[in-house]
Amino acid sequence: MIDEKHYWLISDTHFNHTKLEDWGGRSGDWQQKVWDGFKKIPEGDTLVHLGDICIGNDAEIHALLNLYPFRKILVRGNHDKKGVKWYEEHGWDFVCDGLELIYHGHYLHLTHRPARPQGNTSWNIHGHTHGNMHRSEEYLEYYDKAYHVDISPELVGFAPIRLDTLLKKINHS
Repeated sequence: MIDEKHYWLISDTHFNHTKLEDWGGRSGDWQQKVWDGFKKIPEGDTLVHLGDICIGNDAEIHALLNLYPFRKILVRGNHDKKGVKWYEEHGWDFVCDGLELIYHGHYLHLTHRPARPQGNTSWNIHGHTHGNMHRSEEYLEYYDKAYHVDISPELVGFAPIRLDTLLKKINHS
């Protein structure tokens, strides 16, 4: 039997962003839950981070990320302000501002912010909203829960989710 490699998704880890606790929605050991979730990703699998990795101490956070043996793709978010080269030099295998892929027969658009619907796209998988429609003025006019799939950590338990598992949940909802 061939070992199938998997994609894992996470967004808005916001390591070191202490104000998130002040604003509600995150408390206690949420950062540790994210790190513990990374431990579950096998070597050879790929993590797709849908942006907003950290707020401050970027080099330190990236050094910790590099300890994990999985491949890493970054879809930059509004807080990921460094250039592509910086992220690549700090451990990311691929860096972009949006990613489109066909996976298990579904055309997916992976972004940080909710994106406008596109022709053949099955779903736009995104973060940014923090599960409470954060900054909804940016996307509310076109947001559709049948098309947009929010994987903000507040909604998925602060851990990466396997893409095939997510698609099964979407297909059954």
